[in-house]
Amino acid sequence: MNKIHLILIYLFLCILPMKSQKIGLVLSGGGAKGLTHIGVIRALEENNIPIDYVTGTSMGAIIGALYAMGYSPDDMEKLLKSDDFKRWYTGGMEEKYIYYFKKNPPTPEFINVRVSLKNPLHKVKAQFLPSSVVDPLQMNLAFLQLFGQATASCHGDFNQLFIPFRCVASDVYNKRPIIFSKGDLGDAVRASMSFPAMFKPIEIDSVLAYDGGIYNNFPTNVMMDDFHPDIMIGSVVSSNPGKPKEGDLMGQLENMIMQKTDYSIPDSLGILMTFKYTDVNLMDFDRFDELHDIGYNRTIQLMDSIKMRISRRVNYRQLERERIAYKNRMPEFRFRRIEIDGANEQQKRYIRKEFHSSDKEVFTLEDLRKGYFRLMTDNMISEIIPHAIYNASDHTFDLHLKVKIEDDLTLRAGGNVGSNGSNQIYVGATYQNLNNYSKEVSLDAQLGQIYNNLQVSGRIDLPSHLPTSVRLIGSLSSFDYFKQEKLFTKGNSPVFSKKREKFVKLLVSMPFLTRQKVEFGIGLGDLQDEYFQKNVIDFNNDLNDKSHYMIFGGSVALEGNTLNSRQYATAGRRERLVANIYTGRERYEAGSSVDPYNGDYKYEQSWLQLSYKMERYYALSPKFILGNYIHAYYSSRNFSHNYTATLMQAGEFSPTAHSKITYNEAFRANQFIGAGIMPIYQFTPVFHARAELYGFAPIFPILRDDQSQAYYGKLFSRIEYLGEISLVVKLPFGSISAYVNHYSSPTKNWNFGLTLGWQIFNTRFIE
Repeated sequence: MNKIHLILIYLFLCILPMKSQKIGLVLSGGGAKGLTHIGVIRALEENNIPIDYVTGTSMGAIIGALYAMGYSPDDMEKLLKSDDFKRWYTGGMEEKYIYYFKKNPPTPEFINVRVSLKNPLHKVKAQFLPSSVVDPLQMNLAFLQLFGQATASCHGDFNQLFIPFRCVASDVYNKRPIIFSKGDLGDAVRASMSFPAMFKPIEIDSVLAYDGGIYNNFPTNVMMDDFHPDIMIGSVVSSNPGKPKEGDLMGQLENMIMQKTDYSIPDSLGILMTFKYTDVNLMDFDRFDELHDIGYNRTIQLMDSIKMRISRRVNYRQLERERIAYKNRMPEFRFRRIEIDGANEQQKRYIRKEFHSSDKEVFTLEDLRKGYFRLMTDNMISEIIPHAIYNASDHTFDLHLKVKIEDDLTLRAGGNVGSNGSNQIYVGATYQNLNNYSKEVSLDAQLGQIYNNLQVSGRIDLPSHLPTSVRLIGSLSSFDYFKQEKLFTKGNSPVFSKKREKFVKLLVSMPFLTRQKVEFGIGLGDLQDEYFQKNVIDFNNDLNDKSHYMIFGGSVALEGNTLNSRQYATAGRRERLVANIYTGRERYEAGSSVDPYNGDYKYEQSWLQLSYKMERYYALSPKFILGNYIHAYYSSRNFSHNYTATLMQAGEFSPTAHSKITYNEAFRANQFIGAGIMPIYQFTPVFHARAELYGFAPIFPILRDDQSQAYYGKLFSRIEYLGEISLVVKLPFGSISAYVNHYSSPTKNWNFGLTLGWQIFNTRFIE
C-alpha cells in the first residue's frame, strides 16, 4: 500500500508542472515583416502548443491584439488580405462612402493655410505636405470597428481578453515607454503602431503616444514582469538600425528616433526565432503569403525543440470552439447616445443629425460609417476620432466623438507652370462657418497668359430632412487662344481668338445616393467672342470681329466623382449628365471684315443642350490600369452670324489638359460623340506612364462656305483623333507631366511639353 501511495505521489508531482506550465508569446515590431508572426502562430496551434499570454509592439501589437481577442490565423489572414485592411493603411476610401454632395469643385492650390479670424495672430496652420504619409481618415474609424467589441467584452481589462495581452507605445516627450494593460484596446494598438511621419499619433490621457518600437521593440521584459510565464516564445522580424549612409534619409531618421532594443531571450527563459529581411518594406502587406510561409516553415523546423521545452498541450479543435464561443459573447454594435467633444452646442446638433434624428433612436455600425464619412467630407471638420463605450444596462454603445473643427478662414495659393504657355497663378480664400448648418463664402482668382478668372461664390447647406445645398456664383473670365505653341517658346505669340464671360448662377443641389448629386441651376450670362475670319492677319492693323451673346438658361444635372486625383487620375469614376435650356440674343460687330448688316445684326433664339461625360479606371493588375472616356453632346442651337462665331460657341471635345488650352476647329461641333482609352502602367503609387487615344466623330460636321458662313456636312462624314503619351509624377502639392501628343487635324500637329502643378479652370456659363 505504501508503494502505491509513493507511485501516485510521484505521478502527481510529474503531472502538476505539465498542467501548470504557462507559455508567453512575444512579438516584435517591424511593419509588414510582422506578417511572419501569423505563420509562427499557425504552426504552434497546429501542433497543440499553448499560448497563454501575448505581448507585442507595433505590428506585433496588431497581430497580438487580434489573437488575444479571439482571431484565429485564418481570421487574421482573411482580414489582412482584405480590401478593407488595404484602405486602412493607404488611407483610401470605399466608393460607396464617398459623399459627393458635400464636395466643392477642385482648386489648383499648392499650399493651404488655415487662419482663425477670432485670433488670427495666435494660430496659423499651413498645409503644404500632409501631416502623415497615411491619411488617418480610415484608421480612426477602423480601430473602433475592429477593437470596440473586444474592449466592451473585457471591460477595458486586457487580462480579461480571450488571451491576456500587453502592448507598448512611446511617450517621446518624457522619453519613456508606455505599457498598456487596460483601457481602449483600439487606442492601445493604434498608439503602439504610430511610426513617426508614417502614421498620425494619438493622444491618450494628455500624452501624445507614438510607436512603441522607439523604446522597446521586443517587450520580453513586459512579458516577464506582468505574466511570469514558464517559457517565452519570441518572434523577431526587426533589428537595430545600422550605421546610416550619407544619402539615406530614412536610415538617418530611424537612427535618430529608434533606441537600441535587446532582441535576445536567454535559453533558460525561452525559445527565440529571428527572421532577417533586407528587401521587405514597411508597407509591403501584399506579400502576405510569402512572409507568412517563412514564419510557418521556420517554426515547423524548430518544432521538435519547442516540444522538448514545452510539455503541455492544448487541443486545437477545442481551442477553436472556445474561441468561437468567446467571440459570440461579444456585444453587437448598437448605438444610441452620442457624446461630442470639441464642438459648440449648435455644431453638436449638426453632427448628431448625420447619425440619427432622435437621441432615443438606435443606429448600427453601418449608419455610423455613413455618418462619419459624410461629416468628414465637410470642409469645416478636419478630424473625428470615434470611440464606442458599452452600456451593459441596455446592451447598447455610446458613441463618443472627439471632433476637431477647422479654423474659419482658408487661404490658398498655387497654379500651373507649363512650357506650352499655360502658366497660371492661383490665389483663393474661403470663409467657413459651422453652426446649425454649414455655410461658406469663397473668392478665387487665376491670372495667366491664356486664362484669367475672378469668381465669388457662396454656399449654404440647409438643415432640411433631405439635405439641400444652395450655391450662388458670380464669375468674370477670359480665355485667350494663341497660335500653336512649341516647346519652350520664347517671346509673345499673337492672340488669334478670345472668349470673355460674365455670368451669375444659382445652383440648388441634393444628394443622389452617396456618390452623386442632382443639381438644378438657373443663370444669366454675358458672353463675348473676339476672332479673325481670315488666315492672313496683320496684327498691327487688323481688328477683331466680335460676337456678343446675352443668354438666360436653366439646367438639371446628375453628377458624381470618385477619381483619386484632381488631374491624371488612376482610379475611380467621374460622370456628369446635364440638360440645359437656353434663350438669348446675339449681336455682331465687324472689325476689319465687311459687315453687310452695318452693325445692326441681332438674332434671338432658344435651344436645348444635352451632354454626357464619363471617365473611369479599372485595375487589371497591381501595375496595369485601363481607363476609358466618353463624351456625347447634342445642341439644337442654330448657327451664329458666321462660321468662326459658330465654331467658337459649338461644343468642344477636350479630354486632355493640352486640348483644354488649344482652339482646334476640327474638335468642335453642335452634335458629336467622342471616346477614348487610357492604358496606364503604374511604376509606383506616385509615378506612372499613361497613353491616351481618343476618337472624335461629329454627327454633322460644321463646314465653311465661300461666304464664311456655316453649314452642316454629311452624317458622320469626318472622323478625327488625338493621342498623347506622358510620364506623370503625382506629388502632394501638384503633378509633374512630360508629354508628347498628336492631333489628326491640322496636319503635322505634334506638341511636346512639360508642366508642373494643377491645370484646373473654374466653371463656365455654358458647359
